[in-house]
Amino acid sequence: MPKPKLIHTMIRVLDLDKSLAFYRDALGLEEAYRLDFPDFALAYLRNAENDFELELTLNKGRSEAYTHGSGYGHIAVCVDDVEAEHRRLAGLGLGPTDVKRFADGDALIARFFFIQDPDGYKVEVLERHGHYQ
Repeated sequence: MPKPKLIHTMIRVLDLDKSLAFYRDALGLEEAYRLDFPDFALAYLRNAENDFELELTLNKGRSEAYTHGSGYGHIAVCVDDVEAEHRRLAGLGLGPTDVKRFADGDALIARFFFIQDPDGYKVEVLERHGHYQ
């Protein structure tokens, strides 16, 4: 029997167009599918690197920012060259945090930084290495 397959994660956004532009410019995600209803819209984003999608949910008429609570952490992507991606995102004015090195003694585990989307969701950008492929 096949095992369950992860297919998407969902976040709520206040301005769908602004969020679509952010995820396109920052992560190369394009809208693959959209469902539009009177009270809400769902936009599914992906790129050629994967079949996992990011679902953006717009609750129409909402003007108050969403809270992220104490349970939400971040989504993560991996790139070939974290320094080059950091420069690219900084050039787009997306304010990446400093590149950090995570190690166990001298053994490198990861090199990474964070950006935030228009709704304050954190996105971790990791360099392809070890577990992070």
